[in-house]
Parts: sequence; C-alpha cells; structure tokens
Amino acid sequence: MRWSYSASQSFRKCQRQWYFKNIVANAKAKEPFRRRAYLLSKLQTISAWRGKIVDDVISKTIVPGINRRSPIILREAKTRARQLYDCQLAYALGHPINDPDLNVSDEGEDFSLFFTMEYGSPPSNEELETAWGEIEHALTNLYAMDVVREPLKAAEYVIAQRPLQFELMDGVTVLCYPDVIAFRKKDVPVIVDWKVHAFGENDAWLQLAVYAIALSRTKHKDFPAEFSCNAENTLLLEAQLLVDSVREHRLDHLQIEDAEDYMISSAYEMSCLTDGKKHGELSADDFTPAVHAETCQTCPFRALCWEDVHVH
Repeated sequence: MRWSYSASQSFRKCQRQWYFKNIVANAKAKEPFRRRAYLLSKLQTISAWRGKIVDDVISKTIVPGINRRSPIILREAKTRARQLYDCQLAYALGHPINDPDLNVSDEGEDFSLFFTMEYGSPPSNEELETAWGEIEHALTNLYAMDVVREPLKAAEYVIAQRPLQFELMDGVTVLCYPDVIAFRKKDVPVIVDWKVHAFGENDAWLQLAVYAIALSRTKHKDFPAEFSCNAENTLLLEAQLLVDSVREHRLDHLQIEDAEDYMISSAYEMSCLTDGKKHGELSADDFTPAVHAETCQTCPFRALCWEDVHVH
C-alpha cells in the first residue's frame, strides 16, 4: 500500500472517498466502474484548477529556467499561464468525461475536468475572471518573494515535483511530491511548498515535515553527488502566494517524532481496514462515509458513492 499526506487527509475526512480514489480508480482497468472512478478523480474545482496552473508554470517553466541559468521573467510566466488557462478552459467546457475513447495520457497539457460541469453548471464568467486574476496575482507575488527566490537562484540544482518514497513499515511505502527541492552547495537543502489559498490560514508544517523526512531517506541519481541531509536541518518554506506570505519552518526532534507517529498511525489504520485485500475483495460498505454533509457536496465520487448505497 502507498501512503501519502493527501491520502491521509482524504481518509480522515471520508474513508469512502479514500477508497474510491486509492483502490477503485484505475486508469488501465477495463471495468467501466473503475474507469469512471478514475475520471471522476480528475475533477477539479475552479480554485484547484487555477492553483494547478500556477504549480505547472512554476515547475515546468520557471524552475527549468533557473537550472539553465536563464531566468524566466514575470511577463513570460504570465504568458505561459494564459496559454494553459485558455487551452484547459476550452477543453474543460467540452466536458468529455463520458467519451468512451477518452485517454487522459493522450490529451497532454490541455486536459482538465471541472467539478461544476459534472455536478452543477458551467462556471460563470465572473468565476473565470476571478480565477485568472488570482493566477496573475499569485505569480506577481512569487516574483516579489525574495525569501523564496534567493535560495532558488543560489541553488546548485532545483528539482520540481520529484517523487520521493521510502518504506514506512511492512507493506506500506510513503510517496510524496514536494513542489520544489533546492540543493545548495554550502548550506542545507530547501523544500518549498506553494499554496494558492484565498486566506492562507492553514499551517502546513506537518505536510512539510513528511517531505523533509522523505528527502532524508531518499536518493535519486540526479541528486548532487554524496548528498545526504537531516530532516531537522532542512529549511522548509510554505509560500502562500495569494496573500503574499512565507512561513519558514525549522523542525525539532519532537516535531519529527510527531510526524513519524502521524504517518505510522494513519497507515496502520488504512492497513487494518484493507487487510491486504484487493479491489475485488472490498466494497464501499467496508468504509465509513463522511460525517459532514459539506464533504459530500465537494466530493468528486459523490455519484459513485450514492449509487453504491442505493444498490446495497
């Protein structure tokens, strides 16, 4: 079983949501039910979509420019964001989720599915204009964040969205994708997590602690030679791009222990429920539904869950 911070959060909110995404959904399955779950897992709210555009511009345009020592200026970043915005919006408004020939891997960067197209109505012009304005605002704030930009510019090498994984316990592997890892020659590595939230109130120290632990236990071929690090010494930056705020996290040994305890207890609870069983041996009835109605209203698997309940 693979454990991730996002999966653990989903599991805490609604075990069934976790079940549909992590056990049922499968891109390669021929079974229509599993294919539908996979496509539903791709549904995004408008706010999540605009956040992903910002993430993609950073990881696929800005970071490569840093590594080439040919920095991307703000105007270029916004132009790239607008290209993604226009192409993905056009695709999402077509809402091809029921197309039997749809192959996500063939759609490239245009692919995008909106939650509101499946469970409501097309987004309003006001919603879309707000989303674009927030994309521009987030990128503008990023370029003014010297506390983030300086360590990235000074880094020996910067990696975006690189999977880190390690064995947590028997049968459980931790998998995570830090937004950015910056390796510095004469200083500790830096992990940056981008947030595009309207209020920026959540403290992401636990998520970043998981990333720091994973980095300390992972080695990739393109990491600097003889790289090693200690989770406690890794500089963690939580960049709230919409509110122009950066939280710096330095972990102590108690926080590291708390993060490890959280991973182990969460993974253990998941393992106990699944007990090594495969998809065909489990059903939605084996998992507890959400307690709060608000969770159901924003869940991409609402149709599957309610259909399953009706069937049983």
